[in-house]
Amino acid sequence: MKRRLTTILAADIVSFSRLIGADEEGILALRRQHQRQIIAPLLKAHGGRVANTAGDSWLIEFPSAVEALRFAIAGQTRIERMNAGLPENAQMHYRIGINLGDVVPEEGDLLGDGVNIAARLEALAPAGGILISRSVRDQVRDRLDLDLQDLGEIEVKNITRPVRAFQVLRSGEPRMKAPGPVQGYPRSLVISAALAVSLIGGTLWWREQPDFPPVDPAAMALALPQRPSIAVLPFRDAGGDAGAEGISDGLTEVLIATLSLAPDMVVMGRATALSYKGRQVAPGQVAQELGVRYVLSGSVLKSGDSARITASLSDAVEGRQLWSFHEDTDMDHILEVQDQIAQKLFAQLQVPRADFQADRTVAALSGDFQTSVLVMQGRDALQRFDLEGHRKAERIWTALHDANPDSALGPYLLAWLTWQRVILGISQDPAGDLQKSRQLVAKALATREWADPYTLTALIEAVMGRYDQAIIAANRAIDLAPGDAEVNTLAGLALYNSGDAARGLEHMLKGMRLEPAYPQWLPGALYPALLEAGRYGETLALAQSVLDKEMWDARAHPQARAARAAAFALRGDVESARAVVRDMRKANPGLTVEALTAGYDLHAQAPRVFHRKLVDAFIVAGVPRARE
Repeated sequence: MKRRLTTILAADIVSFSRLIGADEEGILALRRQHQRQIIAPLLKAHGGRVANTAGDSWLIEFPSAVEALRFAIAGQTRIERMNAGLPENAQMHYRIGINLGDVVPEEGDLLGDGVNIAARLEALAPAGGILISRSVRDQVRDRLDLDLQDLGEIEVKNITRPVRAFQVLRSGEPRMKAPGPVQGYPRSLVISAALAVSLIGGTLWWREQPDFPPVDPAAMALALPQRPSIAVLPFRDAGGDAGAEGISDGLTEVLIATLSLAPDMVVMGRATALSYKGRQVAPGQVAQELGVRYVLSGSVLKSGDSARITASLSDAVEGRQLWSFHEDTDMDHILEVQDQIAQKLFAQLQVPRADFQADRTVAALSGDFQTSVLVMQGRDALQRFDLEGHRKAERIWTALHDANPDSALGPYLLAWLTWQRVILGISQDPAGDLQKSRQLVAKALATREWADPYTLTALIEAVMGRYDQAIIAANRAIDLAPGDAEVNTLAGLALYNSGDAARGLEHMLKGMRLEPAYPQWLPGALYPALLEAGRYGETLALAQSVLDKEMWDARAHPQARAARAAAFALRGDVESARAVVRDMRKANPGLTVEALTAGYDLHAQAPRVFHRKLVDAFIVAGVPRARE
């Protein structure tokens, strides 16, 4: 085990949870301002290296005790000046502890008593204050002009010997009261009792206290899966750099895509992960809301063409942080860093990697991180399902294809564009565009096999009435990416549209379990399958949840209203169905059954039997067959 002597500074924001609860947006903006205007410049000036960060706390290594203390004094002074112009309830204060001691480096993080002592001193420091250990005092007292208050020997948690602590007093700062002795039984009595237990019982059992309150699986909003389950929170922009947000979002999505390939894991989808963006949430809260055991969080600190990436994994059921990770990299090697994080996570959860290939992701196929971000930006535009979004996706993806025409990714992306032209009703030749889309996706698969083109193939084949081919493609997509929310949902939709209603619904519901904060297009795909299964209450609840939200997918609210009208009519509540339709016709006087059932092949055999029943339900609800 390698060890080294170094200076450690531990800092945290006082009462951060209370501040966030009172004004989340304002406090997060102030924190970013502190990071950009105070912390980042001072780190650079004094040679500090962030070893770990957790949103409201930092662990920073310095080349010398003198530089660490200069950083701390300058930082507290500048933050104090910034606070002076703010209301008292909006001010943000920091506590700092500094120690010079022995540490154990582990993959960029630092462990050991040297770190623990700094953290304990920070916890004892007053708001806006700085505490240092004797080892730091000995290094700085002849080099810096300081006013120090000797707090004496202090017993701190999990440290065998008392720590000699000193308060660094800046101008006008009040002296703190020296911490009293540790409460409880005398130390000698505790030791004697422990020895007695050991002698009587043969074994001395000891358990470290959890890092945060554990979550009871029985109290989770969704049932906890038996397989390892995880939510990847959006990586935070730790420095306020203009380009860091794209890196943070891209890194989050790339990790989710990689983890979703593992058949033995349950991974929350990208829409659910991004629903936590900008929110200060504890791992326990995330686990309780999403029904997962593990939570991965991280940050990106960008500086020029380089970035510092950190990540930490927490076990919410145990209430523990299992490990932390940090790596400095340049933009060309971010995908390698995400692979390191994924490998570390698979090892921790003992998930085998033999059954999947990490190169079967859009991010890996992109070739570089910047390209993968552009792919995701085009996808977000496409999923607006309006003309403006379609044109934006077309500009981005056409440029990517032109830049690298030999890549398998280009034909796959262009195939989505031709398919969507048909779906949006803007195609001049629907049959020709579907055939073109089919040819493009086949070209992509001829170059490289991965799950996403199979889902598009399945959708195209179903629309063209080639149901057997659609089912084969959907099954292959699920085999390649069994844990991917979007693959399950789209493949499930294709299965449903091809006549396998039960399996189609099963996979769409699995997709929704993986996306509790579902993407906006998903409910529209799910309504018919729920209705056909007679699950009218679930349909009404899902549709109402959509109507209660602001949606940028232009189809979302009309689809939800139509689903409610159909659900009421099918279960025999004609009055409620007609009330919904009256509101729909006020917003859209030209509403017709034909418009509501566009895309359904009403003349097919078994696969479309329920769709004819759906037409009858809309007519009963008062929707005209044709424009009046």
